Amino acid sequence: MTRITDPKQLPDFKENPLLDPESLAPLQILHLEDNDIDAAIFKAASLRCSRELVVQRAANIGEFTQALRNYKPHLICADHLLPDGSAHDAITEASKQHPDVPIMVITGAGEEELAVEYLKSGAAHYLSKRKLDLFPEVLDTVLDTFRTKTLHAWSEIERQRLTDELMALIKRVAEERDEEKRSLSRDIHDQLGQELTALKLGLYWIDNQIRKLAPDLELPNITQKIEQLISLNTSIIGEVRNIAHTLRPVVLDQVGLSAGLETLVHDFNRREQTFCGLNLDPLPNLTESLRTDIFRIVQEALTNISRHAKANLAYVSLKVHPDNIILEIGDDGAGISETIPGQPAMGLGMVGMRERARNHGASFNVTSKNQMGTSIVIEFRNSASS
Repeated sequence: MTRITDPKQLPDFKENPLLDPESLAPLQILHLEDNDIDAAIFKAASLRCSRELVVQRAANIGEFTQALRNYKPHLICADHLLPDGSAHDAITEASKQHPDVPIMVITGAGEEELAVEYLKSGAAHYLSKRKLDLFPEVLDTVLDTFRTKTLHAWSEIERQRLTDELMALIKRVAEERDEEKRSLSRDIHDQLGQELTALKLGLYWIDNQIRKLAPDLELPNITQKIEQLISLNTSIIGEVRNIAHTLRPVVLDQVGLSAGLETLVHDFNRREQTFCGLNLDPLPNLTESLRTDIFRIVQEALTNISRHAKANLAYVSLKVHPDNIILEIGDDGAGISETIPGQPAMGLGMVGMRERARNHGASFNVTSKNQMGTSIVIEFRNSASS
């Protein structure tokens, strides 16, 4: 039985009695054998099996090929040497028409050394003609192995399907979250920011009116309170702008990714003791989702450096090549602890970065050594080159 990755090629559990050990349905056997005596011996051996077998014989590769076109057997038993070929030819032909059907090769005396070669070619088992009395036991082994491999293939396909669905869900959630952040950022910046600015202007107006109406009166408590409110308002406006910028920097939408990354690094250097260098190539036209994810990856990486790295130096590099775009973020700090030897531990922030990269089919590699820093290298496909 050859390796199957397409679920359409896998046998149907409801229709294939090989997969049900309790089934009483007869098994259809296609027996490829040119010798009448050997065919009769095989027929006799098949009658001693616990399962009912319906044997159809083909005397050569030509008849075998035609039989495969006419119906699908549950099991193929093929002689090693035939007038017009060998069991290798039978395996090749069967894999084309019915790749899920197991094949047992029956060898003549002195041909047991061919077993390994046949198993490598896709045969499920082999049996010497001198030991056909063991056919019932070997048949049970073939059926057990077939069921195990089929169940394993189904589980792998199901695992991949669930993984793909999970990845699609993660991508959708991330996109919706980014859109919510973008919308919230606009509301905070445009509406709340304008209202706070209007409030500040109103406080200035009240202060001016008091000074005009009573220029000779000393009202230190009132003027001091107004100055405090104006100062508080100015501080709130700054905080609101910072929140809006964190949610979705306006520069990313208005100017582009390069300016957004420059702003990230500038703000990092302004507030942190660690100095971060920036090296950017001119960027091609990137999709909005890719621009957003690269920005968020760098943002999260710089946050990790700020919180955990204890580094003196850090860097962000975005290099554009004909076939790929390579993003690298690194530092000379404490490094990431290892949960598994040789494999850095991945917190939620790192997992989020990896998933953003995987949404675009990018490779994500982390290298870290104790007290020697961390390097994150992400390789995106340069879609502009295609």
